[in-house]
Amino acid sequence: MSGDELTVEKLDESSGLCECCGSTSRSVWGLVHRGNKAVAAYWMHWTVGHLEENGANLDLVIGEWGDGASAEERAVVALEHRQEADGSPALMVIDSAERPVARSNLAKTALSRADVIGSPLADQVFAITDAIYSQDERFF
Repeated sequence: MSGDELTVEKLDESSGLCECCGSTSRSVWGLVHRGNKAVAAYWMHWTVGHLEENGANLDLVIGEWGDGASAEERAVVALEHRQEADGSPALMVIDSAERPVARSNLAKTALSRADVIGSPLADQVFAITDAIYSQDERFF
């Protein structure tokens, strides 16, 4: 593995009932590493059987992790997952301020769509999401 290769560490998952429809909702989460250093944490949440209508939320906390790192060095990026008619995923960066993780103590900054799209951070965000989608099969 090269030092630039991203690997996913699947941590845990949970399920419950959706408050809107009573269907089962699921959450999975983990870390993304570059080499032996964590570069992001992620959470994916969706309602089972409603992925085509409601999509899913993928929240990332990007930045420094580990000893000596603090929330000051991390930012929240939120994406909305939609399922295409052919079954392939489509992702859109959305404003993260309203996502629950943005109100946590994990990151100082909640980024908007405009903060990410067209910035150098966009390449990092999409590389991280590509790694998650290719290495964490729990989503679907």
